[in-house]
Amino acid sequence: MSRSLRSQLGVPVAAALGLLTAIAALSVMYQQWQGDELELSDDVALSSFLLSEADSTDQQPVAIESDAQFALFFDENGDVLNTFGDVDGELELVLLDEVWSFTNVEDTAVGLEFDDEEGSWVVSGVQCVDASVCDTAIVGARRAVFLAFWTKRLAWFILPVLAAIAIGWFATRWLVGRSLKPVESMRQELDLITESDLERRVPVPQTTDELGRLGSSMNQTIDRLASSLDANQRFVADAAHELRSPITGVKAALEIEASKQVRPDGNTEPSLLDDSVNELDRASRLIDDLLVLAKRQGGAPARTDVDLDDLVRAAVNMVEARHDGLTITKHIQPSRISADADAINRIITNLLENAARYGDGTIDVSLDTDAQAGVVRLTVDDNGPGIAPEQQALIFERFARLDDSRSRATGGAGLGLAIARELAEQHQGTITVGSSSLGGARFAVELPAA
Repeated sequence: MSRSLRSQLGVPVAAALGLLTAIAALSVMYQQWQGDELELSDDVALSSFLLSEADSTDQQPVAIESDAQFALFFDENGDVLNTFGDVDGELELVLLDEVWSFTNVEDTAVGLEFDDEEGSWVVSGVQCVDASVCDTAIVGARRAVFLAFWTKRLAWFILPVLAAIAIGWFATRWLVGRSLKPVESMRQELDLITESDLERRVPVPQTTDELGRLGSSMNQTIDRLASSLDANQRFVADAAHELRSPITGVKAALEIEASKQVRPDGNTEPSLLDDSVNELDRASRLIDDLLVLAKRQGGAPARTDVDLDDLVRAAVNMVEARHDGLTITKHIQPSRISADADAINRIITNLLENAARYGDGTIDVSLDTDAQAGVVRLTVDDNGPGIAPEQQALIFERFARLDDSRSRATGGAGLGLAIARELAEQHQGTITVGSSSLGGARFAVELPAA
């Protein structure tokens, strides 16, 4: 699943900010740990000095922040007077050997460090020579390893990291969203620009940065497309207009010439002149189709309220008059839409002509309104050969002819259904093709009801 640009940028920024915060938090904790270690050494030294100056050997170490601590008192002969904490005999011997190497300079006690199975100890002692004045005291406290120090303060490590990640995530999304707001406005405007409406332009930010240049480039591109499309439309319209006049003249001349021919044998088969007139009719219809396409691309349709049932009846009457031996059954209900009447009439006529051309003389026309769906539905059924399912997607392509039954010999140019679909889509409608109950093809048109 694709993610937005805000999310794509938010993830790495939040991760980077979280990593930097974690590094900073670890650095601060390490500095604090080192400071606590120095403070612990000072506290142990101070405690040993205070105990050596105490009036009795019943005093315990004070003002020491440590998980474990001990104190030992010796007399001038090296005998243990009293102990506090977990001190075994081996530790007493080690401390006794070390204590006589201590020197007391003013108020500073000299200390040592040693390790056991559970960790490291900070030890400080003060040797007293005159038992009547002081006692020899040794004080020790367990040093906290950095991992344990960090584990105890894990919440203070996690909370800033999570806060940094959240701030980075939301701040990045907000900043990127704010920066891309002009781009979103451009995108929304581009979505409204169609081949039939190239008058719209994207809003250009009043800046000289990349976004401003992007908006200007988009509008320049749309200008070029509009100019090219307008030139193409003018060419098609002008060419169709210029072709129509000579074709009309040639057709009239051929019809006059054909009417002068005398056939003494009574033969009624079409002559070469009749075939030429038919070809000119087909060329004229092709020109009309090209004009419809050119007009469709020229802009949005002018909509008015249209009684669709009246248009269907008129188109049915016209097609019946044009094709001898054609039977059209009608099931028409009153229906109203908002549309371009000429365009809708073209859709109906093209579908009826298609059914008359490729059917076998029977057409069924149905028109009703689906109030629940809010659409008007027109169906045209014929009893022709039908359209294979694999070819139904191609039938609406321009100049599409699928097989021999739909060849140029029938007079079609392959534009009627394409025009019908494009006109329907221009009115936010659809055209679908399927199988008819008559055995041929069924074309169904759905248009928004008024």
